Amino acid sequence: MRRERARYLPAVLAAALVLPVSACSSGENDRCAEAFAEAATSVAGVVSAEWECSDNFGGGWQRGDVVVSATTEDEAVEVMDGVLRSIAAAGDLEDSWATPQQYSNEDGSIVVGANDLGFNGPPTVGEVREHYGVTPG
Repeated sequence: MRRERARYLPAVLAAALVLPVSACSSGENDRCAEAFAEAATSVAGVVSAEWECSDNFGGGWQRGDVVVSATTEDEAVEVMDGVLRSIAAAGDLEDSWATPQQYSNEDGSIVVGANDLGFNGPPTVGEVREHYGVTPG
């Protein structure tokens, strides 16, 4: 009987360690998605903003889908600029988290990206803060 228990002990210990960490990661993912969406939707011209965040043992990722109301590329860039400034000012977003790759209008006919604002690809929150000289708080 003791040998049977000993055989299952490693699996039980692993489950005891992984379950609390998984629960924390799920909460962190929700916090990340909600914080990004809140920052984005506070900007005039944002129709919708949805995020998926995943925080895993080896790292994580953040994916955002931001839809803007714009009839020209210049209008879309202006809204994107507002979204990035709002993200920079949000104190609950971590510097290492990624911002969206692109922003589009409702019918998808206009698509802009952070390179339109002088970034070299999608920036991290920290890079956006540095670019705009924003310290959250």
